[in-house]
Amino acid sequence: MRQLIKPLLAVLTVLILGLVACEKDSDKKSDKTELLSFGPTGAHHGDTLVFIGTGLDKVTAIQFTGQSATVEKANFKSQSSTLITLLVPDAAEKGKVTLKTSVGDIVSKTSLNLGVTPVISAITGEAKPGTNVTITGEYLNWVTQVTFPKDKVVTSFVSQAFNQLVVAVPADAETGPLVITYSGTDSGFYETEDTVKVTLPKANTFTPNPVKHADNVTINGTNLDLVRKVYFTNVAAAVTTFVSQNATQLVVKVPAGAKKGKVKLEAASGLQTESAVDLDLLLPAITTFTPNPVDPGANLTINGTNLDLVTAVVLENVPAITTFVSKTATQIVVTVPTGVANGLIVLRVLNSTVTVASATILEITGTAPPPSIALHFYADAYTWTGWIGGGWGGTKDIANTTPVRVGTKSIKIDYTAGSYGSPVQLGGANVSLAPYTTFKISLYATANSTGNKVKIVFNGAGGYEITLGPAGQWTDYAIPLSSISAVTNLTEIWIQEAQGKAGLIYVDEIGLN
Repeated sequence: MRQLIKPLLAVLTVLILGLVACEKDSDKKSDKTELLSFGPTGAHHGDTLVFIGTGLDKVTAIQFTGQSATVEKANFKSQSSTLITLLVPDAAEKGKVTLKTSVGDIVSKTSLNLGVTPVISAITGEAKPGTNVTITGEYLNWVTQVTFPKDKVVTSFVSQAFNQLVVAVPADAETGPLVITYSGTDSGFYETEDTVKVTLPKANTFTPNPVKHADNVTINGTNLDLVRKVYFTNVAAAVTTFVSQNATQLVVKVPAGAKKGKVKLEAASGLQTESAVDLDLLLPAITTFTPNPVDPGANLTINGTNLDLVTAVVLENVPAITTFVSKTATQIVVTVPTGVANGLIVLRVLNSTVTVASATILEITGTAPPPSIALHFYADAYTWTGWIGGGWGGTKDIANTTPVRVGTKSIKIDYTAGSYGSPVQLGGANVSLAPYTTFKISLYATANSTGNKVKIVFNGAGGYEITLGPAGQWTDYAIPLSSISAVTNLTEIWIQEAQGKAGLIYVDEIGLN
């Protein structure tokens, strides 16, 4: 008998050393129900918990913090006047423990904490911002924080229970796994294996399409109530003020600078989606113009489509023409002013900052006035600080004395056959194109270069082709910058032979306006 008592006392001693101590009343009475300690600390759900005290045989139930976390007397593992053992219920949470008796409750003065790791079995696969994600599993009542991608933290939950946690998706949430933070003696966090896909708006079609600038366009799609910004092609600033908005339709006014292309929708997260189709803009188009060449003071007839949208006709070297001899949707007639120079015909558009240019040069009869150039790159010599001359595929003379368009010098270029060369290649500068709209150059074709093509290339890509001629005279060209390249800073210019042919030309008056 003595041999059995010694091991039992040893086990009880170890157990008591691991218990959570409770404050005691100053006067102890053997017949009074009193909790002295309980534990062990760091227990897990399902572990055996020991309560030590006096009068514990009068305890009818032990209530843990947490919903449905009460263990009735009948479910104790053991009970005596000094000791109760039971299994920690799954619903138990961190907090005070209450011993229920027929004469009143005894509440522990220290809190029980448990070692616990929430287990997740399923997560809602996709949800819109503002709607709910449901997480199911076990011990979810111990979760203190759910973090969506890009540190979108949620600490206030729609609902929380042992096996289910419902979380509202933040307005700026993004797709990705969740980070679950939990409390307990082994508190920590982990990332879910499953990904929550956050719904984004989608644009499917436009009504009308094409549409005029400054008119309303209806974007048809899904989840459009999530849109915070709309971006149109060629317009840097987002449209943030909407005519109307719901889940399937978004109505916005088309900005003045919009061009044909995709429309981008941006959600509160900053993520963007691109429309399935292009939005087209109703713009005027030039099909033909006559006569060409035209005399200053004579009428010029421009034929095309949507010409009723034209607010002005811009010819080279003269102010914009806003008074028309006649104007219909298919034809405009204007009087050509004195002082006009060779160049493209440019049309300004109603309610728009977009312009439309003719595909070919309008030539002016007689002696054209000198081109108007705000920033010269060549005028008798290279004139812009920073340019470094180079080139290939032929020879050049940048101090040629005849023929000359303006001043006393021009550039003589003799292209080598088969080289697609650019003997004049200016590089090394960095010129902002923001103040300018037009590139200007004067070309003189000879008998062996008439009909050949040269290409004006900015920064080594793209370019605008010019067909040379007629032979024996200077032709001035005014080319919209947008026709050459979409660059914003000019670092390099080529005057490149575009067909691999040999030919002699002269170049003068290179610059921007």
